Amino acid sequence: MSLPPLDLFVTFERVAENGSVSAAGKALGLSKATVSKQLTALESAMGVSLISRTTRRVALTEAGAQLLVRARRIIEEAECAMEEAGEARLAPRGRLKITAPLSFGLTYLAPILPAFMLAYPEIQLDIAVEDKTIDLIGGGYDAALRISGMPDSSLTARRLAPVNVMLVGAPSYWDKKGRPTNPVELCEHACFHYVNAPSGTLWKFSGPEGASVGVKVDGPLCANTGDMALPALYAGLGCALLPDFIVWHAMADHRLENPLPAWQAAPLTLHLLTPPGHSVPRKLRVFSDFLVDHFGGGRAPWLAKPL
Repeated sequence: MSLPPLDLFVTFERVAENGSVSAAGKALGLSKATVSKQLTALESAMGVSLISRTTRRVALTEAGAQLLVRARRIIEEAECAMEEAGEARLAPRGRLKITAPLSFGLTYLAPILPAFMLAYPEIQLDIAVEDKTIDLIGGGYDAALRISGMPDSSLTARRLAPVNVMLVGAPSYWDKKGRPTNPVELCEHACFHYVNAPSGTLWKFSGPEGASVGVKVDGPLCANTGDMALPALYAGLGCALLPDFIVWHAMADHRLENPLPAWQAAPLTLHLLTPPGHSVPRKLRVFSDFLVDHFGGGRAPWLAKPL
């Protein structure tokens, strides 16, 4: 069986992304009839139905959803092959689909995107910010920015910057409730809970001389993004374990205070995760290098001042 032409995979991928044949045709500069003909040709070559057509949109069949993942990799491999064959002198181009944590994405990624867009005008960015872990390959993402202890071993990880997690509360809260001298005392405090934390409501600390403590906490607020706790923290209503990239400004101007500097929660790391494979599209390489330029080598903003 001969392989279908690459342009059929490109057309199929664009139809899946746009949700309609006509929208895909506009994106590709093709007529609706040409797109439909190419889809039919791919289905004939594969021997299965790939999409279900309705009056307004198309939906992928189970076989279509499986092929979409493969089609994206085929297209990327073709792009890499073209570059290696001498096309690298051309500007990086194509769609780049990225996912990032909500707080980090809005506060640190969004402000630097204009510089990337100006430097690489032929790359189209498609960015989703959310705190839940996304299936990188199944979702068709080129890369994910993630903040975690250990990166997913099934993915390729590029380390960008350290992220420390610390206990914080407003000075007014500690003045009223008392500053703990050991993490075990936190069971008596109003502890705001980040629902996506790996350890849940069991806060773990390491301290002097190799000591370790785990304490079960409770409190009046839980949220799926760390920024949600900040107003309640400033109001002196409780304390929280939060990463330094969220609280470093408030720590620097003394709106928040860490009463247990000798006790540390497990540190995290900001990684750029990409699907496994030897060929990395040039559009992804330049994006990765761009992130390193902004966050690597101690250049991350939250590392600018000691806390």
